[in-house]
Amino acid sequence: MAETELKTTFASGAAVIDTRSAPFFGAGHFPGSLNIGLSSNLFSTWVGFLVPFGKPVALVVGSADGAQQARLELARIGYDNVPGYLEADLLTQTRQLSQLGVEELHFALKRGEAPRLLDVRTAGEWAAEHIEGALHIPLPGLPRRLAELPRHDPLAVICGSGYRSSIAASLLREAGFSRVQNVMGGMGAFLETRVPEWQPSDLVFIGESI
Repeated sequence: MAETELKTTFASGAAVIDTRSAPFFGAGHFPGSLNIGLSSNLFSTWVGFLVPFGKPVALVVGSADGAQQARLELARIGYDNVPGYLEADLLTQTRQLSQLGVEELHFALKRGEAPRLLDVRTAGEWAAEHIEGALHIPLPGLPRRLAELPRHDPLAVICGSGYRSSIAASLLREAGFSRVQNVMGGMGAFLETRVPEWQPSDLVFIGESI
């Protein structure tokens, strides 16, 4: 489908699912789309959680092969109302989703300047380890609990790897949360990353005058 058709389909009530990975989605995506990547074998599971059954689903994909795979996965759970797809390279009007690196998050936490953190992992993952001060709303329940979140404050979303958090961040953007970031690599990368007590911006270079 053409971009104009995608806009019309979305305006008529269809969901738009971008099946690319989080970095590509973050760099530029169709406004209002959900980022549910095909890279996970839970693609269809998350569609089933977040898109009402029977609602038309238009696709934004990296390639025609991706569209075929997504259609097959959706058909397996009964989502066969797929009006069409658009390859992402053909989009001319896009929105970005900021991606926050785990090193940046570490430094921001040390300075007391981190955005509010939203952890969308399961209760078991949260109980095992989490960042102090974070909010915890597992992804399946997020659409019902949006009122608990600060709509106009900076919000960084984290999960285990960056996959579920990108879904959540795209859902929040669609719901009108404008200051949202996705934490790249998630808690896995955050826990593995060791950062020094200083960062490059803390260095002061003293020039020798002649």
